[in-house]
Amino acid sequence: MALKALEAAGVASGLDRDGAFAAAWCEAHGLGGLAILVRDLDALFGVPTHSGKRINAGGLSALVVGPLAIDLAMVMDLELRVENIRSPAAALAYAVRRARNDRWFRLVWGDSEALAAEAQTMISLTNPDVATELTISCGKGVPPQISDVTIDTVELERRHMRALKEGLFLVRETRESLLEAAKRVLVPASESSRSGAGAEVDDNA
Repeated sequence: MALKALEAAGVASGLDRDGAFAAAWCEAHGLGGLAILVRDLDALFGVPTHSGKRINAGGLSALVVGPLAIDLAMVMDLELRVENIRSPAAALAYAVRRARNDRWFRLVWGDSEALAAEAQTMISLTNPDVATELTISCGKGVPPQISDVTIDTVELERRHMRALKEGLFLVRETRESLLEAAKRVLVPASESSRSGAGAEVDDNA
């Protein structure tokens, strides 16, 4: 559903899968990924601009800006500031995915911060939904410390295992919003669509 919703919003191929991954990762770790997706359905299509150590997200969600920001911080090995971004907490999913081979990321947004290192993720979560700036630091070796940790690696893994065992619970409003968004990617049924569907497919190929 998340992938189809992103496709329907016009998100580029590949980036739609990244966004679906981030939404599912955040949801499975108790960080409200599906609520972020529903809230940001109107902020998924556009092109951010980059100049030096700054990215102007242009009001886009971290679901689609996050991969660019994390990769850029990693490649340029610098402290990167992302301005005019929505739901910056979602970028943590990409940081965790990239935190390999002794590399770490520190993310700061509003009064919250997070550290993603290999086999170690910690979050000091205060108010993740209102910040519009995200600062990303990247390095190798011993990661920095963050203060006032509210969610640590053990807790995140506990939430993840519970999600794997019990599945994800969707409130009705979120489920209906996702279904409605996902339906927009489907081609309306017609004589033409029915006659053309699968016409070029060779089952023996």
